[in-house]
Amino acid sequence: LRTRANVEVYAWMPLMAFELPPQHPAAAHRVAQASGGAPGYPRLSPYSPAARAAIRELFEDLAQHAFLSGIVIHDDATLSDFEDDSGWARAHHRDVWRLPESVGAIRSDPDAFARWTRLKTEHLSLFAREVGDAVRRTHPGAKLARNYYARPILEPQSQAWFAQSLPDALAHFDWVALMAMPYMEGARDPERWLTALVHRVAQVPGALEKVVFEIQTRDWRSGQPLPAATVERHLRTLQRAGARSIGYYPDDFIGDQPPLGAVRSTISVRAPMSVWPPGPRPPGVSR
Repeated sequence: LRTRANVEVYAWMPLMAFELPPQHPAAAHRVAQASGGAPGYPRLSPYSPAARAAIRELFEDLAQHAFLSGIVIHDDATLSDFEDDSGWARAHHRDVWRLPESVGAIRSDPDAFARWTRLKTEHLSLFAREVGDAVRRTHPGAKLARNYYARPILEPQSQAWFAQSLPDALAHFDWVALMAMPYMEGARDPERWLTALVHRVAQVPGALEKVVFEIQTRDWRSGQPLPAATVERHLRTLQRAGARSIGYYPDDFIGDQPPLGAVRSTISVRAPMSVWPPGPRPPGVSR
């Protein structure tokens, strides 16, 4: 891909959703839910030193055995408003952040809950930066991107449900791969939803330069690919709204889904300049 298509290749990696061998000392160091929380990804706790070390080593091994231009952190890098209630997290709450130990006690105190939300949002970003630094020891110029959900941007109060914040992301990452996926979010009017998302991002200074709007090419509710005309319409909607960088997922290049013709005119670097918003041509990004 790098030598023949002249593109930069990023490795798309989880941050915490690893299953270590049963005999590994950190295999059982998992994120724990407080009472009342809904199950999420099975993840290693980002508060466990042993788990963090194991994850860092995986990124170091990847960097030493592959040429890559950067890392994209997967959407497993979240903590809900009921996470993490493991022993390692409780010790961190108490000893580092000077908060009540348990998630239940934190949730019962509005001030502690607000502070905890901010701190754990940054904690995940700093951990992602840590694995990015591990990659850069082998590839000094490697970039770091992170998948983000749309809801924390459209509904800022939902930061507590994801431990994600756009201003925090802009401070820590080279790119933010924003999941601009209206069907996944149950939007009644996909084009209006996409336009609102771009406009909301544009309200944050500097955000349009770093955010890649990533549309979906498959409707996971039905399991079927979206029609080519829908994919093209969504890409053009993002461009008209002012998006600088766009992408799509998934790309079934063997089955030609989405069809190359549906995206060539909007995402190709050979596309006419008129399809882009005014200003320098941004990179077209796809996965």
